[in-house]
Amino acid sequence: MPGIFKKTICFEMTGSSPERFLNIASRRWLNVFNVNQKDGRTFAFGSAKEFPALCSVAQKTGVQLVVISHYGLAYRVEKYRDRWGFATGFVLFVAMLWFLSLFVWSVDVQNLPQQYAVSVSDALYDEGIRVGVLCSSIDGKTTEKNLEEKLPKFDMITVSRMGCWARVQLSASVPVRKHVDEHEPCNLIAKESGQIVSVTASQGTIFVKEGDIVVPGDVLISGVFDSLEESIVMVHAKGEVMALVDSTFSETVDYEQIVTEPTGHTVNINRLMAFGLEIPLFGSLPQGNFRRTYEEYQLTLLGFDFPITIRREQWHELCYTEKQFTPEECTTQAEKELQRRIDKADHIEVVSSERTVNETANGVRVTRYVTFLKEISEEKPLLVEPKPETIPSE
Repeated sequence: MPGIFKKTICFEMTGSSPERFLNIASRRWLNVFNVNQKDGRTFAFGSAKEFPALCSVAQKTGVQLVVISHYGLAYRVEKYRDRWGFATGFVLFVAMLWFLSLFVWSVDVQNLPQQYAVSVSDALYDEGIRVGVLCSSIDGKTTEKNLEEKLPKFDMITVSRMGCWARVQLSASVPVRKHVDEHEPCNLIAKESGQIVSVTASQGTIFVKEGDIVVPGDVLISGVFDSLEESIVMVHAKGEVMALVDSTFSETVDYEQIVTEPTGHTVNINRLMAFGLEIPLFGSLPQGNFRRTYEEYQLTLLGFDFPITIRREQWHELCYTEKQFTPEECTTQAEKELQRRIDKADHIEVVSSERTVNETANGVRVTRYVTFLKEISEEKPLLVEPKPETIPSE
């Protein structure tokens, strides 16, 4: 086997006495190896350094040496020594790929509600999750904890990274229906008070009917029923129970409030962000109370996002002002907040709504009594007592 790093030559021996050539070469400590014959031809390998000495021995013994091929890494390098530009470009290309692999090239945010897009984007930017940062700078556990503190609207935030791709998965704060394993027996019970509107069951025994009033914990659909053989059977109850649920929402707004208002002064800042670095182009960061808005333009080529972004920021100066609101303005503010809370509540539809407005010495209190149509069932496992082992009679 020819050497990988040493210069090695494969040659063919022709002539009347190749055996005499090999004997003399051996006595002179010349390395000739892997001698073999194929189709009446004799081949061997030798060191390129010793090949001139082998040619001298071959001339004395009447043998001719014909070079067949060269082996060794050194020959491969010499082959391209006149093409140093190509070699240098290849090395630089590999180095650039390695360098770019150290940075985040794409950030994917999943399950992001449109109304929270700005707040989530700002929080991710503050935590260093953006195109162009070092991959090693993203610590999933620490970042998740910080984001959960900044974004309490979400139950769970998961941050993960795979190569140059960072993913942020958001789980909104919505009531989660409890589930029991499909093969375990359970009842469907009421999770809150309400008046039954309709009930359907695909498995189990219905315990309520339309018009019944239920409270939390009442059995709606039972997983226990009598079979035709007059034996008790326990199953996983399945069905849907719709009910009218009454809820009360209140909001108080004071007449005197301290509000933030724009002064009209705006500072424009442009930044070039590349490979984790932020280079200010024009403008400097203002001091004081400002609200920031921005637009980003990312370098894209052939559908691929490069970690180079130009951000145009507008910083709007704000001032704190003590302002007196009228009862009508306070009522409008309270109703807007109440409507936001009602829209966020867990329900299918609003059946009815009533409003009361109470004016006090300090402000206005608005209360809304809302009747929702909701699905109120949740699964509760049935406790099954193990059957006692029977002792065989002697």
